[in-house]
Amino acid sequence: MQLSKVVGAILNDLSEAQDLANEYSSQLSYKYKNNQVIDNHENVLSNFQVPSAVLCEINLDLKFLIKEINPDGFTLNFEQTQKNCDAKASKIVKNLTEEINKYEDLNIEPKMITSDLINRLQSSLAQELYKLCKKAFSSENDLAESEIQKILTDRLEDELLKWEGIQNFLEKGDVNDPKQIKRVGERRETIKKYCQHSLNNEMKESALTTMIENVKGSPKTDVIVSPVALNKASTETIQSLRITAKYNESRWTISKAEST
Repeated sequence: MQLSKVVGAILNDLSEAQDLANEYSSQLSYKYKNNQVIDNHENVLSNFQVPSAVLCEINLDLKFLIKEINPDGFTLNFEQTQKNCDAKASKIVKNLTEEINKYEDLNIEPKMITSDLINRLQSSLAQELYKLCKKAFSSENDLAESEIQKILTDRLEDELLKWEGIQNFLEKGDVNDPKQIKRVGERRETIKKYCQHSLNNEMKESALTTMIENVKGSPKTDVIVSPVALNKASTETIQSLRITAKYNESRWTISKAEST
């Protein structure tokens, strides 16, 4: 694996950790900001600030073995790959909205599929596609076509079910009525089916490859970071890179990197 991709993967993981922390704080905000009186008791949590976590800086020592230095390296064209992911996401979401409007068994009113929902679906799906493209470029993605489609289907379904209009549609009626519970389950399955259909023609086995754009880059250092290999190697052959990463303006960046 290339050293640059190892460092990039670390930054991606840090960004994902911050995203998970932000998402959890967002979920907590409903709990803390709910001022409703339930069973004659006020929500005392509304008097407190919503808990949140922000990683500001991290220092780590990266141990590795140099496998080889490749003089003819290529790097990912981030901007063009992102544009390709945006275009693919737009096509998929267009397919999805056409599926939903086409069939009457779900009976979702067209006004529920707002431009805000479409933009949200496209943005979320493009992010997931871009993440998969980066993994594929790094040769870290050995997922089958069915597994990729499942990841994307789950993302679409999750975003749809979080939309207030869809939530209200699914939950209308007596939530304790067994028939209503069954109906909600059937509607959820129908939504999942439409998400799957919207991906079928767009995400074939080579779809990720066609979205990835490469550009000629500088020489690349292939390294080995496996703990097993490092344990077997002599101390003299193990290289060490001390990295300082900082979180600033919603971005993780390497502020310092030096060999030790």
